[in-house]
Amino acid sequence: MSAKSLEIRPCLVAEPSKHMQNRQSDPMNDEEIVGFENDAERIIKRLNEGKKELDVIPIVGMAGQGKTTFARKLYNNDIIVYHFDVRAWCIISQTYNRQELLLEIFNQVTGSKGKVHEVGELADMLRKRLIGRRYLIVLDDMWDIKAWEDLRLSFPNGETGSRIIVTTRLEEVGKQVKHDTDPYFLRFLTRDESLKLLQKKVFQKEACPPELQDVSLAVAKRCKGLPLVIILVAGIIKRKKMEESWWHEVKNALLSYLGEAEGYSLSTMQLSYDNLPDSLKPCLLYMGMFPEDARIPVSKLISLWIAEGFMQNIDSERLMEEAAEGYLMDLISSNVVMVERRRYNGKVKYCQVHDVILHFCLEKSREENFLLAVKGNYSDFQPSHLEETRLSINVTDELSAFALLTAEPFHQHLRSLITNDGGEYLRLNPFPQISKLGFLKVLDLSSQEVVPLSSATLHPLIYLKYLAVRTDQFDFHPESHLRHLETLIVLSYKSVVLPPIFWKMEKLRHVEINGVVVYLENSKQGIFEESPKLENLRILRHVRYPISDGECLDVLLRRCPNLQNLRLTISSYELPKEICTFSPKLDSFTRLQLLDLFFEGRKFSITELHFPSNLKKLKLEGPHIVSAVPLIAGLPNLEYLKLKDWGTKSEEWCLKDIEFNKLKLLKLVSLGISRLDDPEESFPKLETLVIRMCHKLEEIPPSFADIETLKQIKLIGRRPQTLEPSAVKLKEDIEEIEGCSRLC
Repeated sequence: MSAKSLEIRPCLVAEPSKHMQNRQSDPMNDEEIVGFENDAERIIKRLNEGKKELDVIPIVGMAGQGKTTFARKLYNNDIIVYHFDVRAWCIISQTYNRQELLLEIFNQVTGSKGKVHEVGELADMLRKRLIGRRYLIVLDDMWDIKAWEDLRLSFPNGETGSRIIVTTRLEEVGKQVKHDTDPYFLRFLTRDESLKLLQKKVFQKEACPPELQDVSLAVAKRCKGLPLVIILVAGIIKRKKMEESWWHEVKNALLSYLGEAEGYSLSTMQLSYDNLPDSLKPCLLYMGMFPEDARIPVSKLISLWIAEGFMQNIDSERLMEEAAEGYLMDLISSNVVMVERRRYNGKVKYCQVHDVILHFCLEKSREENFLLAVKGNYSDFQPSHLEETRLSINVTDELSAFALLTAEPFHQHLRSLITNDGGEYLRLNPFPQISKLGFLKVLDLSSQEVVPLSSATLHPLIYLKYLAVRTDQFDFHPESHLRHLETLIVLSYKSVVLPPIFWKMEKLRHVEINGVVVYLENSKQGIFEESPKLENLRILRHVRYPISDGECLDVLLRRCPNLQNLRLTISSYELPKEICTFSPKLDSFTRLQLLDLFFEGRKFSITELHFPSNLKKLKLEGPHIVSAVPLIAGLPNLEYLKLKDWGTKSEEWCLKDIEFNKLKLLKLVSLGISRLDDPEESFPKLETLVIRMCHKLEEIPPSFADIETLKQIKLIGRRPQTLEPSAVKLKEDIEEIEGCSRLC
């Protein structure tokens, strides 16, 4: 892991969300920032000292100049972290939703996942939460003073020394939001700073060879001090970083591009694009299907790329995901796609593209008739746009945007349709138009609620491979199925019954029916013995297993032999007994790597657990889950364990004779224990400890300091104050023993 942090402030952000606090969206993350040390010191002093009243500090700079990186450097500074009671980071962007922004800040301030409230109520709730507290709010990428007007009344102006940082490209916005502090105009990098950043990005931790010093300086000078240009150029050079002739070739090409284009960043982006392998170019352009500043889930992106057919010449369907992940890593290595968040094991969970790169993707896509992005106002739509094969719609109250779907010959070309965030409380019925799109492969309507839907409605879409919808009711027609479907995501509010025909959808790779659980029909009907297995199914989430149906789990085991990711709800509501005995035998899932097991209903007595030895990630939630820990401690490959227990009330969680030899991340949520005993021998490889809402826990045992791999402790949610002293003491003990702290 790179950046390590000890998060022990109360009420910090709990989980990442759309505008997450721990955003790493800029290409220049905290490890790569160069320069601005003196500037940062001055602003940190302004944040910590100065007047007691609320102050707003604007940071102004052009696209690609590093505004977000600089603000992140300030936001994550240790002095700042400990000075402020609460912090929140929020991305504004050109198009924003006031309600979403208020909810995002509120959730970070409270450390919770609040539900949607009416805008006025939410604004008042946020203001009351901030009264009397010293807070730091970052409003990143503000384009219009209206965004400030929509939010400012929620920020109380008490004498607590609170501060707000606003980043913007527009000098006028910076002047309008300022209170006492004049806008800080971000400067360009010096020649030496440009060289340092370029070499760092090309050679990583290695030193630049002496024979490349002169040419690297010449390339750095051509970048005109703009960090994004330097990083894009580094992404081109590092493919053949040890060839001096390649450096000269890039330098000369860069001069040519810069001379012909208006913007340094866009012209350099063209050079980066031209040097991408042909197989990666459509994958990059596809980023234009997502809104500005979107956090793109990698799992979703990979499924979309596969549905689009971007993975070419792959021998086995089982290797599709691996190939797509390799494509993504190549784009990240080229510095045109950014890592927004990583998983515990270092794999990329969310990615993002810089605004400049997104603009390039949209312009290039328009030139090549690759895709069209419509932002709600379809009045600008021209007949010349009818040849695009992919459409992204930002739906607003202008619902007539869907009317363009029926335009001739537009519907004959369209292969993909994705809707993005739009107006509030819309309920769409676009299916009369969509049913005419006979060649559609991708349909994503998950950002707005649609009318109740039956699979029969989509029957004309015989080539459909990817379907994601949000609706209050989804029904499978007993005789109509989508035979080519690979990904099915349904965000539904009512139970969905899987009929016999579901098991004939042999190409399914990813099934997730959210909002409610999924019922499997009783296997006694005999249909499962006749149906083929879903050999390709890798992800199956939100399956409900009623204990009263003893054969249900066996059916699942037989029909889905290659599952890698399973979310299973075990329900005891149907049983009259006071205590339910349960012994799940899941070891037949030999390929299973991630299991999310939720126990729903009365008190469970878990007598025996049979889990596959390949399991790497396990989440257990339900009453008295802690009692089952000794039964799973022997899993040889387990790296991630989350325990959420709302029934245990005990003095101590005894870890004696419990060993998780490969566990890297341990997350404890809502445990009713007051003490943990010695963890050193139980978690010898632990890197991250997360404690959330464990109100009775008195301290973090000092012996955690003896775990040499421990890098991060996160205390999340309300009232973690009782654990703060022991966390600080733990950090101090490590510094005293080792001379430096692994927990920085």
